[in-house]
Amino acid sequence: MLTSMLCKLNAPVVSMAALLATSFMLVGCDGAKKEVSLLKEENSQLTMQLDETRTALDGEMKERRRLEQDLSNLKKAPVEAPVEAVVVVETAPAAEPATMVDLGPDVTIEHRDGALVLTIASDVLFDSGEANLKTSAKKTLDKVVSEIKKKFPEKQLRVAGFTDQDPIKSSSYKTNYHLGFDRAYNVSKYLETKGIDKERLERLSYGDEQLKKSKKDSRRVEIAIVGADA
Repeated sequence: MLTSMLCKLNAPVVSMAALLATSFMLVGCDGAKKEVSLLKEENSQLTMQLDETRTALDGEMKERRRLEQDLSNLKKAPVEAPVEAVVVVETAPAAEPATMVDLGPDVTIEHRDGALVLTIASDVLFDSGEANLKTSAKKTLDKVVSEIKKKFPEKQLRVAGFTDQDPIKSSSYKTNYHLGFDRAYNVSKYLETKGIDKERLERLSYGDEQLKKSKKDSRRVEIAIVGADA
């Protein structure tokens, strides 16, 4: 009797528990279904991304193979020497050496280091051991001055005296250097009297430092027209 009553009391409880269990089962199934659905959607997205990645990778591989082929073709192609530009440089024609008319047998003309050098033997210009000009020497110097004024009116003139190596015995000059200088000085002073500006004149002496083959040729006065060939 007691057992029967207990059974009647527990019946609703059992029914409620069964209902709750069923509800839990239904709720759990719906959650699982949603999770499966989300997983399927995520898998689909990952599959699409993988396909896109593979497509991009295939494109890059094709481009790489194309570049490698181009490089291979370049290596096989013959190398052509670069064409150098030809630069044509126009040069001005070389200036012709300056010339002078024949000034007679007493004056030698030569080109030296850009200058036109007139050499006059000292024996034509001076007595032995002296620096004063002979009267006859002025005729030769007049020809020289006329030609210089005509063709080289602005050039600098360097007048230099040279002697032989013999010691001076019969004059007042102590050395050949002093004699050479006075001879150059007197020639330059004569050029001034004929219209050559003294600012254009330089005077110097080499004495017996630059000897020629003979004593006669060593004794001389040189008038260099500086820059005549420039």
